[in-house]
Amino acid sequence: MEKSKLYFWLLDHRHSIFLAGLILFFMLPELLEKIFSINLPFPILLTVLILSSIFLIQTSQRKRFFTYGVVVALVIFIFIWNNYKESHNLERTAFTFLFIYFSFITFFLFKDVFRSTKVTTSIIIGAFAGYFMIGIITFFIYATLDSAYPDTLNIDLTSKDGMQDTFYFSFITLTTIGYGDFLPTSPLGQRIAILEGLTGQFYLAIVMAILVGKYLSHNQED
Repeated sequence: MEKSKLYFWLLDHRHSIFLAGLILFFMLPELLEKIFSINLPFPILLTVLILSSIFLIQTSQRKRFFTYGVVVALVIFIFIWNNYKESHNLERTAFTFLFIYFSFITFFLFKDVFRSTKVTTSIIIGAFAGYFMIGIITFFIYATLDSAYPDTLNIDLTSKDGMQDTFYFSFITLTTIGYGDFLPTSPLGQRIAILEGLTGQFYLAIVMAILVGKYLSHNQED
C-alpha cells in the first residue's frame, strides 16, 4: 500500500511535531487556566504528548510493533490514571509505566539525532526535544519515588499543585538553576538530583560537540 504525501510530511517533521506536543504539555494548562479558567485534565495532556511521539517510532525497523504499543500504552495509561486515586499502588504503577514509555521514546529521539550525518533544523529541534525529555523522565522518577516515599522531596504530591511543583523542580535541577524553593529531603532524592544535574550539563556539552563536529565535517565535504 502506497503511503500518502501527508505521511511522509509528518515523518519529515517528526521532531517538530514532537516538540510541539512537549510545548503544549508544558504551557497549555497554565494558559487555559489563566485566560479561559479551564482546567485541562492531566491525562488529556499526556495523551497529546504520547500521540505526538508516534512518528518518532516510525523510524524504527519494528515500527508496526511499536505503533501498536503506543495504542496499548494509551489504553493502559488512561485506565490506570482514571483509577489511581483509589490506590497508591496504581498511582506508582502509572508513574513507573510512563517513565518506561518515555524512556523508549527518548531512545528513538537520540537515535535520530546521533545517527544523522548532516545538521539540519530538524536535528537541532530533535536535540532540544531530547534535553526536554530528560527533565520529563526525571519528573516521573521523582513522582514515583515521592508516591512511594513521601519524604523524597519537600513537595506534597497529593496537593493541588504537587505534580506541577515536582515538574518544576525537575527542570530547575536539570538546568542547575536551583532556586531552593523546592529541594530533596532524603538521601535518595539528593542523589537523583545530583545525577540529573550532571546529566543535564553532560548532555549540553556532548550534544553541542557532536552537532558542531557534524556541521563542520559536512561543510568541509561541500
